[in-house]
Amino acid sequence: MKKIAIIGTRGYKRNHNYYDAVEALGEETVEVGIGAQLDCIKDVNGVIIPGGVDVNPALYHAQNTDSVDISDELDALDMEVIRIAVENGIPILGTCRGHQILNVFFGGSLIQNVENCYIHRAVGLTDRAHEGHVEKDSFLYEIYGAEKIMTNSAHHQAIKTLGKGLRAVEFSDDGIIEAICHESLPIYGVQWHPERMCFANKREDTVDGAGVFKYFLERC
Repeated sequence: MKKIAIIGTRGYKRNHNYYDAVEALGEETVEVGIGAQLDCIKDVNGVIIPGGVDVNPALYHAQNTDSVDISDELDALDMEVIRIAVENGIPILGTCRGHQILNVFFGGSLIQNVENCYIHRAVGLTDRAHEGHVEKDSFLYEIYGAEKIMTNSAHHQAIKTLGKGLRAVEFSDDGIIEAICHESLPIYGVQWHPERMCFANKREDTVDGAGVFKYFLERC
């Protein structure tokens, strides 16, 4: 059984969906909350960085114009976990905020408020859904076998400039980077929430998010 570290406790907001998805696929989860000892990261087979609050723009050398609900403690935790995982060759999957902070870790920047935010932002707790255009030679094409996929959407920020070594592999109709991977490391990011597209949360209007978790776990 593989051990997968998930950043953020199970009870925080909707994090339980990540734990449920990994455990439904037969693997063990490890909770890593703010203040946790991070020696455990070296002993896990993979790391998942969930969605959450906005990344502090200071991390990508920008003034705060539209970032809200910032948690410097969570930023510091995510960045240190990424550092440990990268140094030890541990696979990482980032979703939404996790996808964004992976980009920041590698030196990229973020759009603090997407121009066509109404296309992407959730309505209350209800995710929107929209089409994404997938690069053929990408992990998403390998998973879904299609150049167009429907995914959920619940964000107002996005990748602006790509971090070093990262490649964009999916785009929305309005040009937002919806997925990334690293050119040489087992690192993957999606702007959407696959944990809210699978198992008990499976949707009829999107692809099955379980595919992303299965692909990731196979590489852990």
